[in-house]
Amino acid sequence: MGKSNYGGQAISEQARQRERSMLIACVSDIAMWLSYIVAAVWANSLTTLAETARGTLVLALEWTLFALLRRIHRRKTHNYDYGAGQLEQFSNLGIGFAMGLTGLWIGGAAVYRWWHPPEQAALGLAFAAAVGFANVVQNGLAFWALWRAGRDGTSVIMLGQIRARLAKLISSGVVFVALIVNAVYGDGPVGVAADALGSFFVALVMLELAVSMWRRSLPSLLDRTLEEAQQERINRALITHFDDYDALVSVRSRVSGNTPLVEIVLGMAPGRTMGDVQASVDRIAADIRDLIPGAEVTVVPVAAEPPPQAG
Repeated sequence: MGKSNYGGQAISEQARQRERSMLIACVSDIAMWLSYIVAAVWANSLTTLAETARGTLVLALEWTLFALLRRIHRRKTHNYDYGAGQLEQFSNLGIGFAMGLTGLWIGGAAVYRWWHPPEQAALGLAFAAAVGFANVVQNGLAFWALWRAGRDGTSVIMLGQIRARLAKLISSGVVFVALIVNAVYGDGPVGVAADALGSFFVALVMLELAVSMWRRSLPSLLDRTLEEAQQERINRALITHFDDYDALVSVRSRVSGNTPLVEIVLGMAPGRTMGDVQASVDRIAADIRDLIPGAEVTVVPVAAEPPPQAG
């Protein structure tokens, strides 16, 4: 079961599992997002409204990354002028900016609600607490599925989703406690305080997430050279497979976003068969991918120029 025809093109079973786990997490997030909208309107709960706003931005990023992951698995990232890694960073930067502004708005609304408590529907608050509990369970199951699919550490996108889902699991637990207290005490002083503090917590989470996205995205938008240790691994692979090629034409490497990109041009003797050349190219590329997990490696064979004639 090495390959599966998934989405119209053969990809590995591991890639299929990653896509499936991420898709299930995204779809379940939409269900929770819709539930939070109902709870926010019904209960007049600022905490659930804050979770709805945060969920809207996170969903936009999740679906962007899911589409990017599918293109990476199908080797279609050449359509992106700045590389798959930089596309991810542009998405992080834009959504991080929106996350920061929304977090500031939620924080201001929490302060206002503290001094101007509204009326809240008891049944709506009970529904909001039930939604909060369901969100904790959903985040726990999604985290487990993503961790199982991406625990090998070779996919940058999957690693990011695992960390993000763990943070969401912890955050949803705190929000659930706030919703429970709000539901028990209603729109009394304790209930209002729980709603204000819960929404203020969500605002802080959004601001922290925005800052971390900015810090991670801005430096990564500029291409960088590979670390010296990674360049040595490329050289080691070329030395190991010295008999697989006839001339080393060029080696180009850089880091685009968080993804190492390696392009090697090798000269092959004109008398070699296509099958022999392809087997050599595949061996070298596979070895470099093993030495640099997550790297996109391209090995281009060209005809080696014959040595100059004497005299």
